Amino acid sequence: MARGKIIVISGPSGAGKTTICREMGANPRFRIPVTATTRPPRENEKDGIDYHFLTKEQFENKIASGELLEYAKILGHYYGSLRKPVEEAVSSGQTCLLNIDIQGAETLRKKGLDATFVFLVPPDMDTLRSRLEDRGTENSASVGKRLKLARAEMQKKGQYDYIVVNDTIARAVQEIKDIVFSESKSSQ
Repeated sequence: MARGKIIVISGPSGAGKTTICREMGANPRFRIPVTATTRPPRENEKDGIDYHFLTKEQFENKIASGELLEYAKILGHYYGSLRKPVEEAVSSGQTCLLNIDIQGAETLRKKGLDATFVFLVPPDMDTLRSRLEDRGTENSASVGKRLKLARAEMQKKGQYDYIVVNDTIARAVQEIKDIVFSESKSSQ
């Protein structure tokens, strides 16, 4: 069986990474491992489905034991990718989609991970602000911090293999599927 591919999807908070990954995850060719975090769950988020919600101590134990492929601290909370599900997906021939922040993607690039890096962007900053506000999970100060961070993160998009504008979910999903198909053909 052919080894699967790893596609790293990054972008600022509110760009639609989670939505795009969920949409693509409906196809059995794709596996989206659940990210671990120390941030508290948002309303309607479930442990083991949306994230693996861990205490700071549990997360740091996973760091020490080498169970994380990458991790970063964002706005005071740890986020990271568990190594085992990624390795299982690639070994079984699936395309593994990693929804990873910019710091985590930089770590993976420095480690030399054989992956395709996709940067997801909103059509413009006004759309990003609206998406963050429409979540209803953050106060205006938090939205402001995320927008400031997003402006800095957008400066790194040139480090990625592909840039995808998420103006509509269907179009962005199709573009990423086209990237996966193109990358699969080029490695044969």
